[in-house]
Amino acid sequence: MFAFRKITSVFGNLEGLAGLFLPVSGMFVSQAVTVIVFLTVPLMATEIAPTFGVEAKGIGIFMSIVFAFAMVLSAASGSLIRRWGAIRTIQIGMVFSALCLLLALSASPLLLFVAAALIGIGYGPNTPSGSHVLARVTPLRARAFVFSLKQSGAPLGGLVAGLLIPSMVIAIGWRGAIGVSVAIALVSSLALQPLRTRLDSDRSPSAPIALASPWHALCKLLQHSALRRLTLVAFCLASIQSILMAFLMIILIQQVGLEFQLAGAVFAASQAAGLVLRIIMGWVADRVLGAKPTLVLLGIGSSIAFFLLTQLGPGTPVLFTVCLSIAVGAMSFGWNGVFLAEVVRLAGPGDVGTATGGSLFFIYAGVVLGPSVMSGLITLSGSFGFPIVGIAVATCLASLNLLRPARNRAV
Repeated sequence: MFAFRKITSVFGNLEGLAGLFLPVSGMFVSQAVTVIVFLTVPLMATEIAPTFGVEAKGIGIFMSIVFAFAMVLSAASGSLIRRWGAIRTIQIGMVFSALCLLLALSASPLLLFVAAALIGIGYGPNTPSGSHVLARVTPLRARAFVFSLKQSGAPLGGLVAGLLIPSMVIAIGWRGAIGVSVAIALVSSLALQPLRTRLDSDRSPSAPIALASPWHALCKLLQHSALRRLTLVAFCLASIQSILMAFLMIILIQQVGLEFQLAGAVFAASQAAGLVLRIIMGWVADRVLGAKPTLVLLGIGSSIAFFLLTQLGPGTPVLFTVCLSIAVGAMSFGWNGVFLAEVVRLAGPGDVGTATGGSLFFIYAGVVLGPSVMSGLITLSGSFGFPIVGIAVATCLASLNLLRPARNRAV
């Protein structure tokens, strides 16, 4: 009850709690559902690999392809939002991604990766659209908390997918599991429709749609010393996050020897931990530590937990495996909302869109490169240990670099 009064006091200057509750809920759900869609294939990788004639680790690059194309489409998000409105843009993306997931039913490796590319195209505008909506309704003093709450939809989607997809594969087969994911996305897109009248009121149907060049945003970002260092941390954390989403199930099954459904439950637990800590860290950044110390804490914690994955093997106790999965999920998924809020603060009112666009480009690059680099290094070294150690060390160093005082705004 105290927490409820606290939240309502923070947002008391709005039209009422519903004025913020409905937009945040809608963006939260859209984030969760899009994650369910693009996680469907990676979560069943060990089960479908023989059908597709590839090894499970080969399907790990599915995530890289998704985010490579999401990175490209995010450049066009501004014009799509201006023309269609943020809610309609999200709806179109969800439906498009869901229908393209059906290409995986062919059991063709080529069409599987075509599906990944098309799913990425549908996913690309989701985060910019959600940020556009929340920027219109969120008080400045609650920005980190609200953005963290919205971004917690991603680990919620992972939690639901981790429990649902393995269960559906066992109950109705992998093709049936794909059908369930598609149905969830289609129903959710319809559920967003009541929000459109209010939240798409700023759309301009005559606005042109054009792919924006990212170079201006990237140059702005690279000229700003504090944003450069902040984005480097986000790049490393995004790499760890995407690696976990693509490979944690494979590690739990092939390295530790867990059964498929138990591995799915452990994966879901790691996502649940990320959901909870993402919300908590938004509050901590707003009210206790500030954004930069919070990100340093999360970066170092992620590095340690990620490094400890090298200790997992056939003889590892299940309890240790579960606890470590929860720890690495919590630490590596807790940063997104805090990071976005800090980018807005550092950029200043005139450069928010440019700075956010440049930062998202590098975050998506981390998500793209993480699973691809991991897969390549596993092939070269023959184990998960070497790439995990390298990425953990890089993330720790980038996080410690944030502690250096900024000499000036732009360097």
